[in-house]
Amino acid sequence: MNSTLSVFAGACRYEWRMQIRRPALWITFLIVELLIVGVMVRVTNGFDSFLHLERYPVLQSVVYWTNIVNYLLPVIAGILIADRLPRDRRTNMHELLATFPSSQMARLTGKFLGNVLATGVPIVLFYLFGCAVILVETRNLLVLPLAIETFATIVLPGLLFVGAFSMALPALLWVPLYQFLFLAYWFWGNIYVPRNIPTISTTLLTPAGGYMSRGFFGMTLFPVAHATAAQGVESLLLLLVITWLVMLTLNAYLRWQQDRQ
Repeated sequence: MNSTLSVFAGACRYEWRMQIRRPALWITFLIVELLIVGVMVRVTNGFDSFLHLERYPVLQSVVYWTNIVNYLLPVIAGILIADRLPRDRRTNMHELLATFPSSQMARLTGKFLGNVLATGVPIVLFYLFGCAVILVETRNLLVLPLAIETFATIVLPGLLFVGAFSMALPALLWVPLYQFLFLAYWFWGNIYVPRNIPTISTTLLTPAGGYMSRGFFGMTLFPVAHATAAQGVESLLLLLVITWLVMLTLNAYLRWQQDRQ
């Protein structure tokens, strides 16, 4: 048990350090976050509203900011996580780790969590920046617990979901192909408003968090017109269960590959 925990913690720390030190992580997030701010500035009504947040309920301001953060940033997280497992294969790290008498699932889970946590740091910093603006504008300390609650229920489940698929699918697909398909999926399956093309953007399977946002807090920027709190719980649990199943499937696939060699 202690050995398994040590392997998990070691893999998590290693992946955290590797990912958090990548210049591409910070540069890419900075560009996209500046783009988000730029769009908000160009949208006159939106910028004016952001400068006069005292006119609006604090819950509304925090929830909308959480939705804005979750609009594009999970895409960047998924793209940046996608090359971590293939990198181990290119450097023969996977073969080296396989020779150690330790749990592959512990290593894989540590790798997954370390990457998600490190990739989430720029998202959290940007989120906290917006929450600080809301706090200064409204002078309402409720911003702090609401920020934690909305991030934990709207952003975090989707980030774990995206991280799991971005770890698993590049084991089967060429990384640039996966990154392109993932980008297309995000806009089609989360942001696209149903018209003539079938989409899952209004189902419980959307990691953008529309059901949690609408069901728990009564509002969202995503195309979820109606949702109850029970549906929010269902969507949250569904995302977490699928995340775990994806990691179990990836572990089984890697074991199968290892046995064939």
